[in-house]
Amino acid sequence: MPAGRSSPPEVPLVETDRLETELDRVGANAETRAFARSLRDKGYGVLDLGPDGPGLCDQAVEQTRTWFDDSSVQRVQDAWRRSPAVKALATHPRVLAALRTVYGREPFPFQTLSFQVGTEQPKHSDAIHFHSDPPLFMCGVWIALEDVALDAGALVYWPGSHKLPILTMRGAGLNRPDPEPADHDRLYQPALDARIAASGIAPEHAVVRKGQAFVWAANLVHGGSPITREGATRRSLVVHFYFEGCVYYTPMISDPEAGRLAVRLPADVRTGGWVWPRRQGRRVGVRPGFFAEAVLRRVLRRPVASRRRG
Repeated sequence: MPAGRSSPPEVPLVETDRLETELDRVGANAETRAFARSLRDKGYGVLDLGPDGPGLCDQAVEQTRTWFDDSSVQRVQDAWRRSPAVKALATHPRVLAALRTVYGREPFPFQTLSFQVGTEQPKHSDAIHFHSDPPLFMCGVWIALEDVALDAGALVYWPGSHKLPILTMRGAGLNRPDPEPADHDRLYQPALDARIAASGIAPEHAVVRKGQAFVWAANLVHGGSPITREGATRRSLVVHFYFEGCVYYTPMISDPEAGRLAVRLPADVRTGGWVWPRRQGRRVGVRPGFFAEAVLRRVLRRPVASRRRG
């Protein structure tokens, strides 16, 4: 918990009218204030990692290069377990300090995803993949490992979409208490597409420089734009963050309206261990499968490569 606070907030400060007070309390500089206000108003903010950023980016590319020698590999999950540079970027003090200020709880990175090229991923909100109780104590951080060009499949996002109601599986039309991953494509994706179309929000693209971090709120809708230049790379690192003192769960297979959560045991990139989910300071039980997976990944320390279909 940030110094000077007697108890953690139940709502991220960036989602409340207390943000400006907190920025004044910590004596935030102009860059942090601009970042915080953008994250509050638009659902995203950009941070510069400073003079060591570009060098760490080069090291991260080099330390993950062999995984991408196989052209079928689309991404590598949790390269931080073997790459010191990826771990250093995921735990960068500038990012941790900014998130600590604007959320009011201690952030911890729990997952990294390394990419060589753009994902061309359909629009989505992370709030269907990772969420927390209290809500919204999760965010994504996209770090450019090279300058991003629009024709290389830049990250696309819908500014302000984080203020739309969170879409759950029941909200997407599922009428049973046991969602399955297949229900996401069948129900959730069309419902989200319809919601964004009805909102009238126009998409924008994150054309950022090497060593910059694009931070998005849990409910910001985003995806990958088409790659229009043959052979274009978009080397990047995505880091997902939770915040301490919450319950962490997977909404895609949960029924939060009925209080049934698929509680997970997230890794802690800072320590190599994990962070137990807690409600009001007390530990909450974790699904046996999630616990076994966390133990196995900690023991093996093995990144996971995902390949393209087809």
